[in-house]
This record gives sequence, C-alpha cells and structure tokens, in this order.
Amino acid sequence: MFSEIKIFFFTYAPWMIILPIYLTFRSREKHSLEIKIISYYLVLSVLALITSFLCWKKSINNLPVNHVFTLFEFLILVWFYSKLLVGFISKKAFIVLTLFFTIFALIDSVFLESIFSFNTLGRSVEALIFISLSFCWFIKLLNNEQILNSSESKGISYIVGGFFIYFSGSIILFSFSTCINEMTYSLSLNIWTIHTFLLVIMYLIMSLGLIKCQTK
Repeated sequence: MFSEIKIFFFTYAPWMIILPIYLTFRSREKHSLEIKIISYYLVLSVLALITSFLCWKKSINNLPVNHVFTLFEFLILVWFYSKLLVGFISKKAFIVLTLFFTIFALIDSVFLESIFSFNTLGRSVEALIFISLSFCWFIKLLNNEQILNSSESKGISYIVGGFFIYFSGSIILFSFSTCINEMTYSLSLNIWTIHTFLLVIMYLIMSLGLIKCQTK
C-alpha cells in the first residue's frame, strides 16, 4: 500500500506545476520581465514533463528529454538571474557563463555521458551554478535597502528561494544518480521520490512568490 502511494506521488505530484503556471499567466501583461521569464521556464518544464510522461507510458527511454531540458532550463534561468543581478554581476560574465555551460552540456551529452543515461555531470554543474547565483541575489538584496523593501523583490526572493532549496537538495541526487540507479527498485524509488518532493516544495514556494508579486 505504502509503495503504491509513493509511486502515485512520484508520478503525479510534479503536476503541481499547474499552480505556478496559472499564476504567471493571470494578469500576465502586468508582470515584470523577470516574472515573464519564469513563465517561459514553467512552460518548458511542463512540456518536458508531458513528453517524459508519454515516453514512460510507452516504455520509451525518456532520459534524452532530460538532456535537452537541462540545456534549455539553464538558458532560461541564467537569463532570469542576469536580469536580477544587473549591477552586481557583469553582462559579460553571464555571456561567458552561458557559453561555457552550453559547450560543456553538449560535450557531456555527446561524449562523456550517453544521452540515454542520466546526465549526472550536467545537472550537478547546473545546480552548483544556480546555488551560487541565488546566493548572489540574497547578498545584493541585503546590500540594497530600496530593493529589499519593495514588494516585487520580496516575491522574487521567494522564487529564488524555491530554486535554492530545489538545487541544494537535488545536487546530491544528481551527483550520485548513477549509484542510485544501480540500487534496488524500491530504494531507488524512495530516493527519486525525495526529488519529486523537492520539486513540489519549489513549486509551492514559487507560487507564494508569484502571489506576492501580484499583490504589490
């Protein structure tokens, strides 16, 4: 019974993404560019989720979807952070970072890790980058009282906090995913259910942030 509950949660809990998607498209014309970028990220995520789900239902390896998603997720989120960190990190640094990761992710998928296996290196490096950029946002916030007290920034901080919690919690899973997948099915399911739980937490915190942005 408990195993069936875990499978149900692992399969259907990620659809919690519908809540933040709804919030980003409600009164969309009033949103800042940063929130619109988040809406693009959420649309990408739900497309990847649908594709992966359909592949899984048809017993097709869905890990290539993860490789493609990782690269486009990075490109959208680094765009998001580049807007948040204007004046804190130079535009040139973000361009270099984007080129580095794009080249690295392509090399990783083509030469280092099979596109039909989990992209451990790509996901781990991506997580480290976004953990660091999230830290930079909070440092910038603490050093600028005007930004700190604005309702928009408070909402943005929830969104960044959601990313920080997700990537911080998931980086261990990403780093040891190969070992995890070699475990027994029940133990592997337990660990990836934790990843699903982190996703749900991120979507809930993100939703709170979007609500705060809309009530400014």
